[in-house]
Amino acid sequence: MNKIEGFLEKWLIPTGNWVSRNKTLTILKNAMVSLIPITIGGSFALIIMYFPFIESVVNAETLLLVRQILSPIVDITLGLISLYLIVCIAWFYAKEYEISVLFTLFVVLGSFLILIPFTVVSENGTTSVSIPTQYLGSAGMFVGIFSAFFSCTLYRWLTSKNLAIKLPDMVPPNVANSFLFLLPLIITFLVMAFVRFGFSLTPYGSMNKFIYEVLQSPMVNIGTGLIPTVIAALFVQLFWFMGLHGQSLVGAIMSPLWQVASTANASAFAAGEPLPYIVTQQFMEVFIWPQFFSLVIALVLFAKKATAGAEIGKISVPAGIFNISEPVAFGLPVVLNVFILIPWVLVMVVFVISTYSFMHFGIVPRPTGVQIPWTTPPLISGFLATNSIMGAVLQAFNLFIGVLIWLPFIRIINKQNTVK
Repeated sequence: MNKIEGFLEKWLIPTGNWVSRNKTLTILKNAMVSLIPITIGGSFALIIMYFPFIESVVNAETLLLVRQILSPIVDITLGLISLYLIVCIAWFYAKEYEISVLFTLFVVLGSFLILIPFTVVSENGTTSVSIPTQYLGSAGMFVGIFSAFFSCTLYRWLTSKNLAIKLPDMVPPNVANSFLFLLPLIITFLVMAFVRFGFSLTPYGSMNKFIYEVLQSPMVNIGTGLIPTVIAALFVQLFWFMGLHGQSLVGAIMSPLWQVASTANASAFAAGEPLPYIVTQQFMEVFIWPQFFSLVIALVLFAKKATAGAEIGKISVPAGIFNISEPVAFGLPVVLNVFILIPWVLVMVVFVISTYSFMHFGIVPRPTGVQIPWTTPPLISGFLATNSIMGAVLQAFNLFIGVLIWLPFIRIINKQNTVK
């Protein structure tokens, strides 16, 4: 047992500390979290537009009108998710490095838009710009992340070199401040323009197409596969065992992939097309993270009365219903409790394999990509995430299996935590 603890302490704690202290990952994680109001807003409209059996309740004419009214909400939220993401990255980057928020936003937005392969069309004396909107949505998220961090870093470096146009003191401060950041902004834009031009000479034609086909699509396909998801779940539980917030640490790396998959599913769902991904942000939040609640149920039902385990189970129920695991994780405790390490890890792995299998074989619909609050109680969340009652049935089935896995270990917990 001591060898297991020593091994995990040697490798997991330094890794967790590095992830939590890494400024780039912290900025990206905070940016992703900040998208929740946008994604929930678009998801709320999607849920209403395609609520189960709504065709049987609302006549076709009224339903068409409702969808015409609500579809712009989906288009300007989920359809422009990359724009919101780069704004959030710029905000947190500027705050982290204490540089001008306003001009950092200018730099990031300009750099991102420069890379998009828009075309200028002149017809009958009228000039119009055509921007492929797919690169403003989920297909442009990786380019958005790259361009945001690259342009921010370059702009910050140029600013640190005092490349500024200083005007006389009699010039109003708001005007003078604008010129202070003019040269770094122009140079950054020039660099991004050369990057755009360089990719235009390749067979891909643009950086967006290159990133999407060579990096984003393969990485999302790999990262949302069964084996990588099982590995991510293993690390989540091992981090918790060491007293670190597993979801936060693993999510800092995996959430960009899961969020891309979620947005792609939401776009496909709104268009009435097949959903491309099984593993998404909602797959993890709705079907995998609540695995701890099976422990809470097992403690309530099967822990001996007058034991700490039974009391902790009862105390953890109200928080557990809303997917808050801290009471049972730190009350039992899970941290450094080698007797429950095996079921603690095994249950989440079983949840991943079970959920993936049911969705892969079409028994349960894939997550539609709608973003629901992570505190939504189980069964309700499963129904909303899949737009099907089968999502709730799958959650109930997983919790039942989880309780069965925990049963053999309840006696050990009872012996460890007998209330004197």
